Amino acid sequence: MRMSPVLPAALALVLAGACAFGAASQPADPYGGEGPQPPIGPASATHTTADYTALGKLPDWSGLWVFNFAPPPAPPVLTPAFQARVDAAKAAQAKGLDSPRPSNCLPPGMPLIMAQPYNVEILFSPGRVTIVQEAYMQVRKIFTDGRAHPDDLEASFNGHSIGHWEGDALVVDSTGFKPTTMLNQTTPHSDKLHIVERIHLKDPNTLVDEMTFDDADALAQPWHETMTYTRHREWDQLEFICEENNRNPVDDAGKTHFILRDNPDAR
Repeated sequence: MRMSPVLPAALALVLAGACAFGAASQPADPYGGEGPQPPIGPASATHTTADYTALGKLPDWSGLWVFNFAPPPAPPVLTPAFQARVDAAKAAQAKGLDSPRPSNCLPPGMPLIMAQPYNVEILFSPGRVTIVQEAYMQVRKIFTDGRAHPDDLEASFNGHSIGHWEGDALVVDSTGFKPTTMLNQTTPHSDKLHIVERIHLKDPNTLVDEMTFDDADALAQPWHETMTYTRHREWDQLEFICEENNRNPVDDAGKTHFILRDNPDAR
C-alpha cells in the first residue's frame, strides 16, 4: 500500500516535538551543571591525570611485612594527671576490678595496629600510600598529594595521615586519634596525640618505622619508639573476621574477656 505524502510529514513533526519535550523535561545535572552533559570521552588538557610513572621512582616495599617483637622501649614520661590515671587503673586491676585483657573486636588503633602478630602490606598509588593490616583488616591511608589535615577532623582509631618522601624515606604526620586507644598496653593518651613516623628500609628485607609521639595533655616529653618488620615476598594476606566464631564471654558490666586455650576459666 502506498503511503500518503502527508503522513511522513506529520510523523516528522511528532518526533521533533517529542525530542524537544525530552530535552526540556530532562532534570538539571545534580552535580551543578546547567543540564544534560556530553558523554565522557578521552581526557583533555583540562583534566588532571594520575602520574603512575612517578611510582617507579619509589623504593621497593612489595610483599608482606611481619612485625619483629623486641624488648619495649623505656615507658613514656607522663604528666601528673595521666600518671594518676595509670596508677588508678593498675590498682583496680590488682583488686580484680578490671581486666587487663579486654576482647571486644575493636581494633587497637595507632600505634598498636602497627605492632600486631600479623602482617602488613604497603601499596603505592598516585598521591597515596595505603597500609593494609591483616589484623582486624584495618586500612591506613597516607595522603602524599600535598593536602593538609582538615580543620573539621573527626577522631578515628588510626587518625588522619599525610606524608611526603625524603629520598627513600616516607615521613608521615598523623593526628585525630580517638582517646580510647592506647600508646602501648598500659598507657593512655589524649585527643591531642600527634605522631610523626619515618619509614624506610634498613636492608632489602628489613623495614624500619621510627615513631615520635607528642601529646601536650598526656606526655611530659616526646616519646620515641622504633618498630621493625621482616619481608615475606611469597605470602598473601588472609581474611580476618574478629566476630566469626567469637566465644569470649561478656560479664554483667558488658566487658569481654579472652578465653585462654590452656585454661578455659582464665579471665
